[in-house]
Amino acid sequence: MLKVLRQRSFALLWIGGLISVTGDWVLYSALPYFVYQETGSVIASAGMIVAELAPEVLLGSVAGVFVDRWDRKRVLVATNVLQALAVAVLFLVSYAGVIWVVFVVAVAQSVLASFSGPAESALLPMLVDEAQLVAANSLNALNNRLGRLAGLPLGIAVLSAVGLGGVVLVDCASFVAASLLIAVVVVPARRHPDGAADESAAKEAMSAMATLGHEWLAGIRIVRHDKTIAVIFVVLGIMTYGGTMLDPPQAAWVRDVLHQGPGLFAWLMTVHAIGGVVGTVLVGTLGSLLTPRALIGWPSLIAGVLLMVKFGVASVPLALVLSAISGATSVASLVGVNTMIQRGVPNEYQGRVFGALGASGGLLSLLGAATGGGLAELLGITAALEVASILTAFAGVVVLCTFADSQRHPRLSASPVSRTPGL
Repeated sequence: MLKVLRQRSFALLWIGGLISVTGDWVLYSALPYFVYQETGSVIASAGMIVAELAPEVLLGSVAGVFVDRWDRKRVLVATNVLQALAVAVLFLVSYAGVIWVVFVVAVAQSVLASFSGPAESALLPMLVDEAQLVAANSLNALNNRLGRLAGLPLGIAVLSAVGLGGVVLVDCASFVAASLLIAVVVVPARRHPDGAADESAAKEAMSAMATLGHEWLAGIRIVRHDKTIAVIFVVLGIMTYGGTMLDPPQAAWVRDVLHQGPGLFAWLMTVHAIGGVVGTVLVGTLGSLLTPRALIGWPSLIAGVLLMVKFGVASVPLALVLSAISGATSVASLVGVNTMIQRGVPNEYQGRVFGALGASGGLLSLLGAATGGGLAELLGITAALEVASILTAFAGVVVLCTFADSQRHPRLSASPVSRTPGL
């Protein structure tokens, strides 16, 4: 897996992403605690979640269109710089007590992430060979786990030592460092389909909004008309919905079912992240031997079954072990999804497809969180968690029943480009 880091441009992108993600977790670990400390309001903390998710829901697929039209490296450099500036505004909260600024910054961060996320996912296959996609996506997944493990304790430590201003400074520095590293990435010339040069001249003659609309519709057609991508959207939607259904009742499950305190809750999150680190190493090393179907389907099915056992048996040692295993399986599913899209969608359309995935994921996260809380009130904590676990397993079953195991490199059967005049 580590061989892919010998490619300088990918290594720079990966290190920049690791630094940026670590800075994010430094802020995410400290800011909710700070907001609750200042306001004493759970609603204020919930409002932060809405502020972070809503822009991605509204802008995700549209942002992906711009990502496909713009230079993706420049998008990443610009968004990192702009995110540093946005986070710097939180100094007003630290030193002037202007709490409402937190929500403005959360919205701005989410808007910028709507562009940077699809840009990074679409840039990655331009920097590595197709055979290295599983290893590269595994390393990207490793970023999130390492960033969480490093950022969570660092954020709390900095907040305790020097206050919110120190946390803001660390996060700003991480964005600046990431932008400097990505700025020196060398990106090969983008490959265009036959006739792309002629179509480019035609596009220039069209109005900007008309072009944007056609490109957005072309991306939606990929999702609607290609079986592989359509099923991925359905499966990832089920996984996201079920996964966020788990969030609201889990703290209550630890307290009221396991009769434990916040310490165990923190340990469950920690071992889940550690399991994710181990999972990325295993997937990066062995994942190229498996089909995307196997990477998505079996881990999802196994994770769902393990979650059902975890919440049904209600044993602290078992919960810790199964949390670590589910952390590993979640990595495999994510790597499988990204690899299948990168192999199956033409590169010039990947930005809008990943953007649409982000938009649908954000919407389903909001709905899943609301459903999880409602079901816990209606059916009870354990029953709500079991329903969410069943949905996770069901997503794996859908993949295993839909795709053939011989489908190592699924591709579009007919690109919408050829069916859409003017594109």
